[in-house]
Amino acid sequence: MKKMTGKISSKRRNYLSFMFVPHRKGSVRTIRINNYRTTLLSITAFMLVALLILTGYTLSVVKQNKLLKAQHEQEIEKIMSEKAKLEEFISNQTQQLIENSELITEAVSNKSVTNQTVAQFKKEYEDMVVSYIDKNMTEIRSVSRGSSKEKTFKESLADLRALIDLLEKAKLKEDDINSQIAKKEKELNNYLDSLPTYWPIDSMATPTSGFEMRLHPIYKRHIHHNGIDIGDKVGSPIYAAGSGKVTLAGYNGGYGRCIIIDHGNGFKTVYGHLSSYSVKEGDWVKKGQQIGKMGNTGTSTGPHLHFEVRVNDVAVDPLQFLEKR
Repeated sequence: MKKMTGKISSKRRNYLSFMFVPHRKGSVRTIRINNYRTTLLSITAFMLVALLILTGYTLSVVKQNKLLKAQHEQEIEKIMSEKAKLEEFISNQTQQLIENSELITEAVSNKSVTNQTVAQFKKEYEDMVVSYIDKNMTEIRSVSRGSSKEKTFKESLADLRALIDLLEKAKLKEDDINSQIAKKEKELNNYLDSLPTYWPIDSMATPTSGFEMRLHPIYKRHIHHNGIDIGDKVGSPIYAAGSGKVTLAGYNGGYGRCIIIDHGNGFKTVYGHLSSYSVKEGDWVKKGQQIGKMGNTGTSTGPHLHFEVRVNDVAVDPLQFLEKR
């Protein structure tokens, strides 16, 4: 190898050296590049790499956009196809409605005629039922006031309950409250509640004195007894025989503490010899409601209830009306 001779420069330069060494024969080649050239090459190489990356990314974005555009076009095509089907369906339905308009108009007209027919039939049916009830009630009312000799009050009472049952079954709907039949049923139930049929005390004992001529226990002479006497202990509850309005709740001569109830339709009931009242004059009471307590006031020889039924202010036998519970 030759010795390198020469002057050594005092100024050192930076070089970038590339050595090419052959595998077999040949000399080693060296390429030296100055520092500024190295910088320039490095920048150029970086820009080339960046350009390659940017080009690759751009190509990827373009490819993805093409794919999205293709998918979007497919979706639009599908939507347009569905829109065409929907428009065809609407067109067919519209055509059918137009074709059936006459049938619909005729059906509405027939429905109107049918509703009118049903309403007319319903009215005639209700009129027939109410007319039948009114006809029978005329007889029942006359019997209840003692104006008929053909039937007893208890028989007419059974007829009244049968009529109420008939009205219940005759109603066209279970929840019917506004028809003539429902109103007539309510009227009859109110009439039934007003009749003095409720046994006025809890004891079902036979009356100690009836509606009859008797020797008065105090006056010691025969006087007609205008009611019945039912004995029990002082303080036993007394009940209204029927619904009505209290017209008297006070002391009433020989009756002692007394209550009188007007039930309407000519009926009144009298409750004598009480120890106290649970109601006052002007009150409306219901059948079976407690109105006072048994006592021994007035012309009385022991605790008992004197009970009367009056029809048009004439005393009648209460046992014709009362029903034991």
